[in-house]
Amino acid sequence: MKERLMTAAIYNYSRYGYQGATMQKIAADVGIKPASIYFFFQNKEAVFVAAFQKILEDHFSQMKKIMHEAENLPIEDILSYLLYGTVTYHKGKADDTAAYISLINSPPPEIKQFLKNHMEQFDEWLILSLKTALKRDYPSSSEQQRINLTKQFLLIMDGIFWEINLYDEIKFAEQIQHAFHLTTLILRGIEDEK
Repeated sequence: MKERLMTAAIYNYSRYGYQGATMQKIAADVGIKPASIYFFFQNKEAVFVAAFQKILEDHFSQMKKIMHEAENLPIEDILSYLLYGTVTYHKGKADDTAAYISLINSPPPEIKQFLKNHMEQFDEWLILSLKTALKRDYPSSSEQQRINLTKQFLLIMDGIFWEINLYDEIKFAEQIQHAFHLTTLILRGIEDEK
């Protein structure tokens, strides 16, 4: 029931925002009375904190899964897997993505620190993961080059993430191709500096 309540909270948040996602709407979506929610959560804020944490943790778990599947591939393929995997994940979870976007734009005070910590942890994990693959494929690259490339790739991924809901399929596919081109240029920069 707790999972269903969090799913309903995310759905309502993605449609109506924090204020519009009432306990009545959440309860109605799972077929219980609003007062029954308090058996599982202390208050509305607790429902949303748990739901937001779940969104962030699920996203992180998916990225780790993608990285695990691709970790032995060439770095170009790893970057491709991460880009496509991110897009596929977010397109397949439209409510979560809408809530995630809203959460990043205006996080409730109760989850602001968790969000900051999550983003830092994600960035550190991705930097470490990609640095390892870069060192393997570009052994003469410097530590700073590997860090810079990873941070540049994070910026590309952030841009793609924000564009998921902005463009139609054709324009978005074009944007993905531009992202791959930028990734290729970044990798070529490491080769040119050898």
